[in-house]
Amino acid sequence: MAIFGERLFLSFTIDSVFEFPVSLVWLPTSGTSTGSPTLAPFPSWDLHKEDNCDTIQMARGLQTDTDGRLWVIDNGNVFCPSKIWIFNLLNNDTIEHVHQFPDTVISGSRLLGEVVLEKTPDDYRAYITDSRSMNIVVYSRKSDKSWGTRQLYLGRSGFEGLHSVSLSELQNEGGTATLTTIGKWSGRPHRIIIDTANILYAAFYDKNFLSTWNILEPFSKKQFHQEL
Repeated sequence: MAIFGERLFLSFTIDSVFEFPVSLVWLPTSGTSTGSPTLAPFPSWDLHKEDNCDTIQMARGLQTDTDGRLWVIDNGNVFCPSKIWIFNLLNNDTIEHVHQFPDTVISGSRLLGEVVLEKTPDDYRAYITDSRSMNIVVYSRKSDKSWGTRQLYLGRSGFEGLHSVSLSELQNEGGTATLTTIGKWSGRPHRIIIDTANILYAAFYDKNFLSTWNILEPFSKKQFHQEL
């Protein structure tokens, strides 16, 4: 459930047996009628078409933010990928944005559930549960990116490259892990560390400065400190 103003939003499992054809509805929380309020598809019938991947297939987690948006987690199905739908409730329920989760984040059998929003000074982040993979998926509205597995960052002694390995691969006993090249520093890194704001700091053998990179953004090294 989610609520905004005088509207309550509900997600349902689509059930052909009970003739319930949509998974996202709303109903008013106030009115003059003494009877039960009528459920209405949100935002309209047109956005609920079976196996049409341009429409909502299975609404799961719902959340509204303080800026008048409704966030809808769409689990998708065997034909359609999972998505986040963001609606602007203050602008006639228009679709503000749709984010399709890449296969590297969510694929195959999944069961997305609750969503929790975090408002930062310049962004909104959504945290979504996937009970099948036992992962928490993170989405940044500012960068329009989502991710679901933690990474171990490392370098190679004497070389300038920055690499990463998925922790989920490292946790598979007896398996192998794929080394991914992230980018190239301006020197040979001696130590790297990441703070709680997702900023990676690198110190170098042969340089008199530190470099930084926000790991939630495309690789772009920035000079942080230079010793005079």
